[in-house]
Amino acid sequence: MRDLIIIGAGNVGGFLVYNQDLFEERFNLLGFLDDDVSKTGKEYYGLKVIGTTDDLYKMDKEVAVAIGIAFPKAKRKVFEKIKDNGNDFPAFVSKNAWLSKGVVVGRGVILYPGVSINYETMIEDFVIMNMNCAIGHNCYVSKFSALAPGVNLAGFTKVEEGVDLGIGVSTRQNIIVGKDAVIGGQSMLVKNVEPGAKIIGVPGMPFK
Repeated sequence: MRDLIIIGAGNVGGFLVYNQDLFEERFNLLGFLDDDVSKTGKEYYGLKVIGTTDDLYKMDKEVAVAIGIAFPKAKRKVFEKIKDNGNDFPAFVSKNAWLSKGVVVGRGVILYPGVSINYETMIEDFVIMNMNCAIGHNCYVSKFSALAPGVNLAGFTKVEEGVDLGIGVSTRQNIIVGKDAVIGGQSMLVKNVEPGAKIIGVPGMPFK
């Protein structure tokens, strides 16, 4: 059984701690690392915060790492800080998720129960999909993006890097959601979204 450190003592980290039996590989959980120093030494979800991300460099390079952070910008910042340390970033795919043949899943991906992903879809590194997301065929979800519960992507949707999709967001076919866009809950995207845009509503419109 491999050792695992979880970065982020928040809700995603708690999901990983409580639901180890949902995943194909089980780990020996060493603790959390969290850059909120007020958490150091405290317990969350029965697991102790043993330091900050700086302390990863003091650990054995064989320790696997889970970035248990949903927010794309924070997750990307953490990865950029630790990426050269030589650790493995396993994916966590729930046994209760359905992945068609022809789906590719990258490093550090976290897929919650009820996620369904159809064929020829690519899920890049460090994407998180919360409960009951439905991803159509031939979609592309780029690294660091976060999908809240109940997101529905129609076929050939492309989600660029670092996108934050709120609860129940839906797209029509062939939509491109630009890098670092933020889409409010229950929005319906019927046209492409510019990088960095903030969108809400049905149909989705820029939020000012």
